[in-house]
Amino acid sequence: MSRFTTMTTRERKMQAAAICREVHAQDEFSMDLGKKMSVPKDIMLEELSLASNRGSRLFKLRQRRSEKYTFENVHNQTNMQLNVRRTLHLIHKENTVRHRYMLVT
Repeated sequence: MSRFTTMTTRERKMQAAAICREVHAQDEFSMDLGKKMSVPKDIMLEELSLASNRGSRLFKLRQRRSEKYTFENVHNQTNMQLNVRRTLHLIHKENTVRHRYMLVT
């Protein structure tokens, strides 16, 4: 049998209020945890390079995806620049031919 069944409603409310006061009193108390340690970037990157850590495996997958996108993006920009140059070159040739044709006639 539960201990709450023997308590009256008033007693349960008083117990709940006491628990609430206790919780709120703990909120006001702050524990001094000391100075936060700073972890050097080298150590963090070393831990991310371990294959045994799930977080490091996910980090590596994310790096590969970002590198793939970066390389694809660089190739696309290079191709786009080459296409623009070819187009400008062709337009220049056409204009030169038209200009010569106009001079001849």
